[in-house]
Order: sequence, then structure tokens, then C-alpha cells
Amino acid sequence: MLDTDPPRLSAMPLYTHLDRIERGLAAQGIGPHEPIRPEQLFALDQWHYHGTDAIAAAARALGLGSRSRVLDIGAGVGGPARYLAHTIGCHVTALELQPELHAIGVDLTRRSGLADRVTHLCGDALVEPLPAASFDAVVSFLAIVHIPDRPRLFDRLVRALRSGGGCYIEDLCMRAPFAPRDLDDAGRIVYANSLTSQADYARDLTGAGFSDVTVTDLTPDWAPFAAERLAAWRQNHAAYARVHGEGAYMAQELFYTVIARLYDSGSLGGVRLVARRP
Repeated sequence: MLDTDPPRLSAMPLYTHLDRIERGLAAQGIGPHEPIRPEQLFALDQWHYHGTDAIAAAARALGLGSRSRVLDIGAGVGGPARYLAHTIGCHVTALELQPELHAIGVDLTRRSGLADRVTHLCGDALVEPLPAASFDAVVSFLAIVHIPDRPRLFDRLVRALRSGGGCYIEDLCMRAPFAPRDLDDAGRIVYANSLTSQADYARDLTGAGFSDVTVTDLTPDWAPFAAERLAAWRQNHAAYARVHGEGAYMAQELFYTVIARLYDSGSLGGVRLVARRP
């Protein structure tokens, strides 16, 4: 069992030292209030596996176009939402729980000239009002694992989609039981509130009323990616810390180290789920 004093999501190492985005922009010669070309953010605001390539794959799978209305669950600082708005021209509602990430997202979207195509909402996906049949697609990248009541979330999402609307999720999953130390790290470092098997994840989608659920095991890709990312991160220590600060480097090294170890243990996995509302 995890400690009875649960961690705060904002304490997750990936969500600390948020000034690293402005530091990264400053290294490109962009001041705190200056306009930004969306492409200048792609290396800074995509906090999931394979960056913009993953978002482009989601857009293709969902058949998104300029008239599509998309809901992004756990939008973070808005990287995926801005990429979709910029490259596809669709409208994205970016729903994020953490006020700090939400505020950064609003600022970056405004400075990128995309405020007319990205609407940022700060709220809990389990209670935030989601008008019925108002979206053509839902996307989520490495965020639903933080949400404690996945069946309730999926019940809400299926109602928010129009008939025929698609759902695209990339997330962490459990492949085997965790050792006690790993279970503790999954809770405290990864903030995994709904870490289950791929089959259980898919059953929650079908239980909510989704159909045509396809499941792809991403572990063979993500596990070596995580190991290579950690090695590259350590090799780039001095250069990263010089721009973003030693604290930002150490926070992400902790996160990357734990993730790589959890994959190596055989317990952690990655999954892609694509589904439709009938």
C-alpha cells in the first residue's frame, strides 16, 4: 500500500521548476512577454513520448481536420493543443487541473497567436462541466494515470463526444505487480492513481459505452526510449543545467531514473487505446 499521506500532483518532479520553459525561450533570444512562433516551443512544451510525432499520429488516427473540435484531458502547459491548432487548424479545449500549468499554457498560447483556436480551462476532469455531444475527439497523453476514478472519467467523456467521435489515449499501464519500493515510487514520483493492466483500461472504455476499442502495447518502444532518454539526459547534464538550472536538471533526472527502473523491473508498461462513441 502507498503511504496514507498522498503526494500532491504539483510535487511530481516533471511538474516542478516550471521556469524551465521561459529559460528555454530566453536561450532562443525570446523575452518573457514577446511573441513566440509555435515551432519555437515544440522542444519545450511536449512532455510525453516522441513529442510532436505522437500528436501527429493521434491526428491521423482520429481523422482530425480544421473543423474538428477536440478536448485534451490533462493538457499540461498546452503543448499538444497548440500543435494541433497550429498544424491542423482545429479548435482544442485544453483542460488542466493544476493552476500553475494552466496559467503558463494560457500565456504561451496567447503569445503564439493561437488564442482563437485553443481554449484553456483550469479544472478537474471528473467534475468540470463538459457539454453533451460537443466534441469530435478526445485526446490524452500520459495524464489519465493521474486521475483516480477512470470509469467515471470515461462515462463523462463518452457523453461529451458526438456520435462517431473518437478517443485517443497514450498512457502508462501495469504489466506485472510492483515490488513495494517500486509501488511507492509509482505513487510518489509518477503520481499513478489508476495504474492497471491494459485489459482493465480497455474494459473501462467499453464499460462507459465506447466501441471499436483497439489496444496497442507501446512498452517495446517506450521502455528502451526511457533508458536512452536517461542516458542522454545525464550526458547533457552541464548544458541543460547551464540554461535551466541545476534544480530543474535534478528533478527531471529523478523522474527519468525512476521511470527507467520501473520499465526495467517489468512492471511498468505503455499503452495506446483508440475508441469511438457509437
